[in-house]
Amino acid sequence: MNNQTLIIIAVAVGALLSLQGIANSNLSKYLNHPLQASFISFLVALVFLTTCLTVLDVGFPRLSELRALPWYLYAGGFLGVIFVTSVLTLMPKLGVANVVVSIFVGQMFFSIIVDHFGFFGMPVKPLDWVRGSGGVLMLAGLYFIQT
Repeated sequence: MNNQTLIIIAVAVGALLSLQGIANSNLSKYLNHPLQASFISFLVALVFLTTCLTVLDVGFPRLSELRALPWYLYAGGFLGVIFVTSVLTLMPKLGVANVVVSIFVGQMFFSIIVDHFGFFGMPVKPLDWVRGSGGVLMLAGLYFIQT
């Protein structure tokens, strides 16, 4: 696949993330606590992933493989709970666009820092005036989307 096709897929996935936030936010209204909604969301994800691994005959990771992983690689699940619970809590208060754009700006600024310093084994992509200007424009977009 070429980069343009992959970017279109990424944009579609971005739309699905907004839809996921809306669904989880609405789920939270029916339950007693936002963490319960996150639990249901991750439970459904677990069932879906189990089905995919089984139907596609990918198989499950072996226990020895899991033991060999550095402990910090398990942080993705922990961070996922923080993300999902925050989104479903913030959307009814701030609106979908405000939450999505705010999250995007946070992701981009952290990503620019990671790129600049090459944290986590990522390739170094130094911050220059063009990338810095993009960051300023994102902040402006965040300001204007909230008015």
